[in-house]
Amino acid sequence: MDEILGYLLEDLHALKACSLTCKRLFGATRPLIHQRLVCVGTRPAPQKPKQSLFGRRRRHPGSFERLVDAGRLGVLCYTRHLTLKPTDEHSKPCFNPSDLQEYLPQLQSITKLDSLTLEIFHLPLFTPVFDEYFGIFANTLRHLHVRRANGTPWALLYIVSKFPLLEDLTIISPANWFTAPPVPAITQSPPLRGKLVLVNAHPRELIDGLAAFPGGLNFQSIALAQCGHQQAVLVACGRTATSISYLWPQGCYDSESNPPTQTHITM
Repeated sequence: MDEILGYLLEDLHALKACSLTCKRLFGATRPLIHQRLVCVGTRPAPQKPKQSLFGRRRRHPGSFERLVDAGRLGVLCYTRHLTLKPTDEHSKPCFNPSDLQEYLPQLQSITKLDSLTLEIFHLPLFTPVFDEYFGIFANTLRHLHVRRANGTPWALLYIVSKFPLLEDLTIISPANWFTAPPVPAITQSPPLRGKLVLVNAHPRELIDGLAAFPGGLNFQSIALAQCGHQQAVLVACGRTATSISYLWPQGCYDSESNPPTQTHITM
């Protein structure tokens, strides 16, 4: 049975089909089927209900309800890869702590998370409450993907530093950098010895901040696309980097139907 499951690890539809054949396969495939959780949410917008003169916040049916469903089914203990993203990728408002507050019991039930993807988050608002929202992931997370984050480079760097086992880091199109209250000093540094992906990451403070991490940068693989001030990162990883890829996006970087072309250099 283990050999069969080994062939089907990346085929979700096949795993689901196998789970229906017998009790043993149902139990064996359950952790594999539910290891990836993608939660798509929409910030509640003020709407005026009938026979009322006052606006009232009404929750959109898709506001991270998959977290609630997974918690009710008891499968959050199997989650290894979690994505929190908006319904509309061009959504203007950023997610802030109040949008996730009612889902804290579900988030804190995910105790073995390996990969986390955050899209369009207001990072400075999460730095004071990091332990409450994401602290449960600190001792297991190894892969962090941040896409179209708003805030300051220092807020992003602070959040990266709070995952002591972090190896892979992806930063895609950070936008709307602005002045915000200072974040606590960065006193620890994760290993950062896997893969670094920077796409449209232009702020000099972000690049210099990464290069100045207390433990240094130890990435073995680097992928860059339209990244300003990349020389600082290349110099910081000069001792450990074994390969560098220059990506030339054709449309969206993370589009499966139209992937970027690559220029690959082996060190």
